[in-house]
Amino acid sequence: MNHPPSTEEMRALKKEGMSLRQIGDRFGMSGTGVFYRLGGEKKSRSARPAANDNKIIKMMPHNGGCSTTSGLMPVSLARTAQQVAA
Repeated sequence: MNHPPSTEEMRALKKEGMSLRQIGDRFGMSGTGVFYRLGGEKKSRSARPAANDNKIIKMMPHNGGCSTTSGLMPVSLARTAQQVAA
């Protein structure tokens, strides 16, 4: 069959036991295309955990950092992580 496929034809073939890939090969479509054409939907994904573990990074000044040429006391910023209350 080389004519444009109808959804009714695809549903009839699926009821006869043909796989989505076989139906797709018959009509020149991919199996995924047939799946969506027959009303398939993507499964909802569960929420992924945050990449940063919900930590806030605060920069805290402390002495002992790299030297400066301005004559001022060298100060570096240390990264301190604090857990955010959920």
